[in-house]
Amino acid sequence: MELKLGKLTIQINWLVLLCFLSSMGMFISLAAWQLDRAEQKRQLADALEARASMAAVPLMEAEQHPLFGDQFKVAVTGHFENSIPFLKTFQFYRGQAGLEVITPFRLNNGSLVLISRGWIAGNSEGGIPQIPPVDGQQTVVAVVAVPDQEIPPVEVNTTSWPVSLSRLNVSQAERLLGEPVYPYVLRLESEQPGVLARHWPEPRVSTRTHIGYAIQWTLIAVVVALAALLLSSNALTLWRNRHRV
Repeated sequence: MELKLGKLTIQINWLVLLCFLSSMGMFISLAAWQLDRAEQKRQLADALEARASMAAVPLMEAEQHPLFGDQFKVAVTGHFENSIPFLKTFQFYRGQAGLEVITPFRLNNGSLVLISRGWIAGNSEGGIPQIPPVDGQQTVVAVVAVPDQEIPPVEVNTTSWPVSLSRLNVSQAERLLGEPVYPYVLRLESEQPGVLARHWPEPRVSTRTHIGYAIQWTLIAVVVALAALLLSSNALTLWRNRHRV
C-alpha cells in the first residue's frame, strides 16, 4: 500500500506497521511507567519530609494517623528489658564493624515493642560486648522502621541471651520472646535515653533515575519512528534533493 502526502510517498507494509506500532506501544508504556514511579517517589519524599517535621505521636495512636509509615515519629513510655536483647551482626559505623542492639521495651500497658538503640562496637576478643543498661521508667521518642519487603527469618542456634542474628524477623522475635510484639522495629532518635551510635542511613528518595529512564524510552521511540519513516518513504531522497534545481 502506498500513501502520498504531497511529495512525500510512504510505502506501507502491514506486517512492518504492526511491528512498529507494537514497539512504539512498548516504548511509550515503559516511559509512562517510569514517570509513574517518579511520581510515587516524589509523594514518598513529601511524606518523609512531613513526618520528619511533625511531633511524636503516642504509639497506640500512630497507625490511625494519615501520615503513618516509614520514619513516622512515635513516643512510648515504659522500661527496657535489658536482659533479653537481640544483637544484629555485620553492622558498620564509620568503617568499623560492630553490632546493632535491639532491646525489647515493655510499655505501661504490658505490651512489648522492639527498640533499636543503635550500633555498638564488637568485643575485641570476639565475645559479647558490654551493653550499657537503661534502668527505670522511660519515655523515649523513636521512628518506625517499615521494611521495604518481608525480612526472612534466620537460623538461631542458641537459647541464651543476648541472641545474635544477621537479620531480625519480627515473627521470629515473637517466638523467641514467647509473646506478641509490635510488628515494626522502632529506632531511637538522638539524645534519647539508651541511644547508642545511630548508624542507620538517612532515607533518601530521588526521582532522577526514573525521569532519566523515561527520557531514554521516549528518545528511543522517537528514533524508531524516524528510522521507520526514512526506511519506508522517499523522505531521505527529498531531503538530499532540497537544494537541487
